[in-house]
Amino acid sequence: MSIVCAVIKEGVIAISSDTQTNFGSLKVSAKHLKNSNKLYEINESVMGLVGWSAISDIIEHLIGNNPKLFKLNNKMEIFSTLLRLQKKMTEKYFIETSEEDDDQPVESNQLEALIINKQGLFGISSYREVNEYNTFWAIGSGNRLALGAMHTLYETEASSQDIAEAGVKAAAEFDENCNLPLNTKIIKIETE
Repeated sequence: MSIVCAVIKEGVIAISSDTQTNFGSLKVSAKHLKNSNKLYEINESVMGLVGWSAISDIIEHLIGNNPKLFKLNNKMEIFSTLLRLQKKMTEKYFIETSEEDDDQPVESNQLEALIINKQGLFGISSYREVNEYNTFWAIGSGNRLALGAMHTLYETEASSQDIAEAGVKAAAEFDENCNLPLNTKIIKIETE
């Protein structure tokens, strides 16, 4: 898996990710893998993905071939985008929509991501749940470690970038599925 962290502070949103890829028990660092980036620019947003590499390939393909499909400015736009993506991902890309839990509420899209843009910080999960965060969030392997590190720094003088990167570094230090180097993108929030 991976780690992606995002932080809103003082009008700036930072999103940061590690660069390790895992194929089962085999880990591959950015030194050996050219396509280790987990942050994707879409229109005026940045999406950080964790999970299966095949899903990242699908999203990257969709971004490159149909960027207008991605409307990500608020919770309901993101939800509507996920509904459109679900249809394409099942019909054109043949994703496996079942997960291990027999009690799942809806068909899975196997997608877990954080999205940042001028409107805020959003998280999406495989059942098309969309949440908007006020301060920070982390997804992926090591997310509890990252959340702890970010929580510790949030009320200090540290910038949003420093806090997001500290979350990734904590996960990389203590979780076997995460590793440095990291990538970071910054967006200034639209103020009213």
